[in-house]
Amino acid sequence: MKVKPLLYAALCFIGLAVFAASKPNVVLIYADDMGYGEIQRFHPEASKVPTPHLNKLCDEGMMFTDAHTSASVCTPSRYALLTGRYNWRSKHQSGVSKGGKPCLIAPDRMTLASLFKEQGYQTSMFGKWHLSFQYQVPQGAKKLKTERELWYYGAPIGTTIPDGPVTRGFDYYLGFHHSSSMSSVIENDKVIEYLSTIKMMGRLTDAVVSSIDKFAKGEQEQPFFLYFPINSPHQPVVPREEWKGRGVIDDPYPEFVAQTDDAIGQVLTALERNALKENTIVLFGTDNGCHKPSDTFLEFGHAVSGPYRDKKASIYEGGHHIPFIVRWPGVVAAGSKNDRLICMSDLFATFAEYFAFNIADDTAEDSISFLPVLRGAEPKVKRESIVHHDFKGRFAIRDGEWKLILRPDDEVQDAAGLEAKFQLYNVKEDIAEANNLANEYPEKVDVLLALLKKQVVDGRTTPGAVQKNDAKVDIWKKNVVSKKKKTAKPNVR
Repeated sequence: MKVKPLLYAALCFIGLAVFAASKPNVVLIYADDMGYGEIQRFHPEASKVPTPHLNKLCDEGMMFTDAHTSASVCTPSRYALLTGRYNWRSKHQSGVSKGGKPCLIAPDRMTLASLFKEQGYQTSMFGKWHLSFQYQVPQGAKKLKTERELWYYGAPIGTTIPDGPVTRGFDYYLGFHHSSSMSSVIENDKVIEYLSTIKMMGRLTDAVVSSIDKFAKGEQEQPFFLYFPINSPHQPVVPREEWKGRGVIDDPYPEFVAQTDDAIGQVLTALERNALKENTIVLFGTDNGCHKPSDTFLEFGHAVSGPYRDKKASIYEGGHHIPFIVRWPGVVAAGSKNDRLICMSDLFATFAEYFAFNIADDTAEDSISFLPVLRGAEPKVKRESIVHHDFKGRFAIRDGEWKLILRPDDEVQDAAGLEAKFQLYNVKEDIAEANNLANEYPEKVDVLLALLKKQVVDGRTTPGAVQKNDAKVDIWKKNVVSKKKKTAKPNVR
């Protein structure tokens, strides 16, 4: 049967509209260096900086109180988020990327963005990439050297990015590589302008809001997956002048946190204004703990890491224990809390289960779905353990309520007076990681160490065929911390 062109076009439009309505839009907001204690709903006992929009998101969604990033710094935690695979299985074994090298995500590796794209979603990203990519600089082009507000420059205008986000599953990209190259604004695969660091949050937020508005106007029929890895409150700490004094504490950092909350509020308002709130899943998390020392604002009654020890880059909870929120109207119970162990790598398997997508053996090897939890049910497969990684590439493993850190403790000695070779904490009873039990429970140390070794060798922590890591994984890390350098004491608040 032949169909007239106009009728065919109309049927296609109706089909796309039905498809868009049948699948929820998804907005994933990822703050940069925001600690567990910086959202008032998560730690009301000592959270003084106003976060009304994130508080509302908590009230309308589900708060996860035992959520973690795979690592305590930017690059590795973002790798795990987008691939569903532990960062230390890649060639990046410590530290963070400075750009200028091939993308850390292999070209043939499926990402969270490409998962959505395969399901018919329009995928876009606005913000910080920090997973490396190469620069093809035009002949004769020079980096900008000017006033301090633009000293976070990167590649010159006109530079092409051959292996950036638009080659890893995103249809559109606007942002920058990392904070020290923030002023070089990239659109899709090219550096298009220089921008003052103080203007970056506003520029990204406006672009996200504009994208939502365009969808609502019918300029895009597909449902959207929108990834918003915002640049704040990471350094440079550059709140706009109008935010002076609005962080309650007289310091630019709390003001930047308050401004960050406002930016998130603008995105949530755009969804509501365009009648998209009911059919949009909003997820909020952070890439690691706060970069400020955990006791910085304690004199004001504000604990950036909440009740947890230490901060960003640390193997202790303050480095990777993050606030995580999911709002899904009609599915997730509003105002609910869940203490299920979650890793940000789990987003991949969660949405794959929703789409009934069969994950291949060489994809998302460390991702465990928590979709049933969102629906108020018990999952058949639960995350029981999680591997932690710090800035220097040192390891820890959590299994149930026990956490083993592969790092000596010179404050705890064995019968012979030697420092403890490991740190073992019961994080359920000792939330501040103050009481090292390694010498008291050597059998528990052995069990956890064996589990870690197995998870490393297997190349995965989920059911499936054994996989290869991209590089040799050394769990011991020869560079043991000097006794002269003490780590942060537990946060007593």
